[in-house]
Amino acid sequence: MLGTLLGAVVTHTFQRAAARRSESFAAGQQLRAERMGVYSEFAGAVTEFRRGQQDRWHRRHEDPDGTVAFDARVESYRLRGVALQTLFRVRLVASGQPLTDAAERAYELTGAVHRAADHVELKVAAQQAREALEEFIAIAASDIR
Repeated sequence: MLGTLLGAVVTHTFQRAAARRSESFAAGQQLRAERMGVYSEFAGAVTEFRRGQQDRWHRRHEDPDGTVAFDARVESYRLRGVALQTLFRVRLVASGQPLTDAAERAYELTGAVHRAADHVELKVAAQQAREALEEFIAIAASDIR
């Protein structure tokens, strides 16, 4: 009888440990999936934000007082808001400061694109913003592995 009782206790202990490992693995997988979704959403939002900033620059230089330039500016504000919202989500799920710093840098450089003085400066600013986003993606990829 004592052997049966001891066997039941040992079995129960091993089953609890296995259940905890299983729960921990599932939680880790859920966090990984959440991070992957947030990071890819941020990359998409910043890409669209950069496109909107470039469009804003072009429309302003074509006809600064026209309705198309005004509409492009309004759209750039909307895209900025979307990018900022996803930046906040990155801050909530990121595992460390280097990742949030990279996200903030990509967001800030993208926001500055429309302030370029000429076409050459526009290309440089857009390229810097793109490279900052690529840096974010590289850090994010290591965060979800």
